[in-house]
Amino acid sequence: MTRALIALLVAVVSAACTSAPAPAASLPSPSAAPSVTPSASAAPTAIANVPDVDGQRAYEHLRFFVAREQGGRYTASPGYANAARYMADQLAAMGVEPWGDGGTFFHRFRMPLVDLAATPVLARTSPAARSFRHRGDFTERVGGTFGSGTGEGGLVFVGSGVATDLEAVDVRGKVALVITGGRQDPARELVARGAVAAIYVTSGTLLRFSYISRFEGTTLPGVVVTQTVADELIASSGRRIADLIRQVQDQTSRLGSSPPPPSPAFELTDRVRVTVPLTPVRDVEAMNVVGLIRGSDADAAKRAVVVGGHLDGIGTDPDGTLFQGANDNASGPAVTIEVARALVARRGEIRHSVVVVAFAGEEEGAVGSERFVEAFSAIPGRRETVIGYINLDVVGCCGQTVQASTESDALVERVRRAAEHLGVAFSRGGRGGSDQESFSRRGIPGTLLNWSDIRTIHTVDDTIDKITADRLRTIGRVATLVVLEMAAGR
Repeated sequence: MTRALIALLVAVVSAACTSAPAPAASLPSPSAAPSVTPSASAAPTAIANVPDVDGQRAYEHLRFFVAREQGGRYTASPGYANAARYMADQLAAMGVEPWGDGGTFFHRFRMPLVDLAATPVLARTSPAARSFRHRGDFTERVGGTFGSGTGEGGLVFVGSGVATDLEAVDVRGKVALVITGGRQDPARELVARGAVAAIYVTSGTLLRFSYISRFEGTTLPGVVVTQTVADELIASSGRRIADLIRQVQDQTSRLGSSPPPPSPAFELTDRVRVTVPLTPVRDVEAMNVVGLIRGSDADAAKRAVVVGGHLDGIGTDPDGTLFQGANDNASGPAVTIEVARALVARRGEIRHSVVVVAFAGEEEGAVGSERFVEAFSAIPGRRETVIGYINLDVVGCCGQTVQASTESDALVERVRRAAEHLGVAFSRGGRGGSDQESFSRRGIPGTLLNWSDIRTIHTVDDTIDKITADRLRTIGRVATLVVLEMAAGR
């Protein structure tokens, strides 16, 4: 899931689609077909005998997805392929039709990919040598302005990097220490002025950020450090990072005033080295998993509800550190399998078809879902065959409230009513950050379902012991009820 990372991602992946997920004859697009997505005033949930979802069985699927053999399911890796085959086998066993390329469950496409070639380095080289711990003290930024390489030079604190800050100090040939303070990222200006590396200070948890495989013409290595590390880096100045944060916030609140607020920027005598070694960007073949539960009404079945979530994770570090990605997002496909099982058991009530998906490349910028939706919009009007997308991302932990993202008010209302019907606490979430965006930006209703606390994602703490079968079952029942209503034409 990329929602927590948007502030640090400045590039968008672009790659060509090489294949469509299904023959055009499977779901033709009758332009006169009415939409079944309700208004916010739609009638209460009408499905009787709400299907159950086997949370324990979903937990066992998740156990397979997070096993060390899958290596964190990095897109296009052997571990991802293992997980994709497992999901396809599960769908086939319950009678879901393959709806990928050539009668398989796999929709294949090309995309660019980049990864770490070795462990990044952050070190103070003088006056007293000090090496910092990767993932414990710092983490790398990859994509857009932040690329591969080594930068070593004197350390200079540039505040939030506004114009007055960069006029107060010279960053050429130096390593810039940045506190953005809610301001626009100054990375491009740092590159233009000749900085050799950038270090950002975070008040939160260190994450393994998603790697976006598109870079600007000139880049610099960049890392994010904890406040404790930042204090060590500036110790020779006699200053404290907490005080500098307050100065940056005060400066930000007074920008535009006359006289302008003083800049907190200053230079240090310390020298620092930052190294972020990346593989070359390479073109890989990735694959989505796509299955079809065909509707019982010959005409209505030409339109479909899509349900699923991304299967890819953030992989394994060069030193062997595994990111299980249990909640983000082994949980989504694990629940999707059991949602599909519950829907197959109620196949007679399904008039519109249901497309079951697990996407690759979400962590690289929702690439898999982009390629999937592009296949619908390749023929004018074809996207109208999609009634809506229910996205399951971060659905196994934590918090007590089910959230629905707000790209579609109508779908939020459907989810609210389903949760209320099941006695589940509900709230409206934010927007964006996952595969539903690929649908909603094309005018297709989409919403993301998850639990209200996502703090463990993109860390080594996102492990299976945080997941409960009860949460998988609960959110799975909400999703199943919403999809069943839509597929039944209610």
